[in-house]
Amino acid sequence: MGFFRKHEVATTRIQLEDALKHLLDCDESGRGATVESLAGSLDRSRREAAEILGQLRGRGLATASDDTHHLTEDGRLYALQVVRTHRLYETWLARETGTPPASWHREAHRAEHHLEAAAVDALAARLNYPRFDPHGDAIPTRDGHLPKRRLVALASWPDGRPARIEHLEDEPENLYCQIVDLGLAPGTLVEDSRHLEDGSIEVRIEGRSLVIAASLAPLIHVGGLEDDDAPPSSLARLSDLPIGGSAVVHELSPACTGAERRRLLDLGVVPGTRIRCEFASPFGTPRSYLIRGALIALRDYQADRILTHSAEIEKENEIAAS
Repeated sequence: MGFFRKHEVATTRIQLEDALKHLLDCDESGRGATVESLAGSLDRSRREAAEILGQLRGRGLATASDDTHHLTEDGRLYALQVVRTHRLYETWLARETGTPPASWHREAHRAEHHLEAAAVDALAARLNYPRFDPHGDAIPTRDGHLPKRRLVALASWPDGRPARIEHLEDEPENLYCQIVDLGLAPGTLVEDSRHLEDGSIEVRIEGRSLVIAASLAPLIHVGGLEDDDAPPSSLARLSDLPIGGSAVVHELSPACTGAERRRLLDLGVVPGTRIRCEFASPFGTPRSYLIRGALIALRDYQADRILTHSAEIEKENEIAAS
């Protein structure tokens, strides 16, 4: 097969698989896909979109009902495998590489059309069969099961009720980047929240207060906390610890991923470990911290990823005073 023929086949596969994902999204939301919706999703003309839908029907992957199209069972299974590949690849990028979060979706979109089934199964095994990708989306199983869960947008969450971020919409990309810049990720605890008059939401997260813009709140989905999920009242970030101060590591922030997370764990920054801020450089950062008998240097952006509490330190002080 010549180069141009191979390129044509690859392009056709990408178009058909992207179309299958669009039909899956439409079916999951209870509406059918149309020529217009597919044209908008793929950035193609109506004629091109109609031809792609015709190819899907011809291959037994879609059916037409009036002006809408729906996946057949074979089409649904195919679409779910494409989604599975995408979300597993995103998980690999997040866990094992230094790829920035804003690039996960684009990198995974390229990979999803080229990885074969055996490679995807091997990737799932390597990652220990994760249930959710780094955005909080459920990963379809090999046999085509897609778990569902009920989540609420932060925009609709009641004031004053603690929550955990469970899912972030990764599109549109510019808004997702703003969410990432706020340090938010699935697993992040929202200790408190309050709706403001302009539609934005003031929240307390990881020991600090910040304001989430009205345009971002609908893209952040949360769930309630169990009683044993409540964060300690003294939760703070290591970067807030004064020189000479001590604290206990509560956990690494869920926004800490990939190589950065592995390095901190290798340094012994694990829950329950006592850590003390010894001194700072003349410019304020990096700072030196004593942990497990060794001094380590961390810049403020790294210390921001380490959540601490003072409960055990306070208890020790009380015992010493008595």
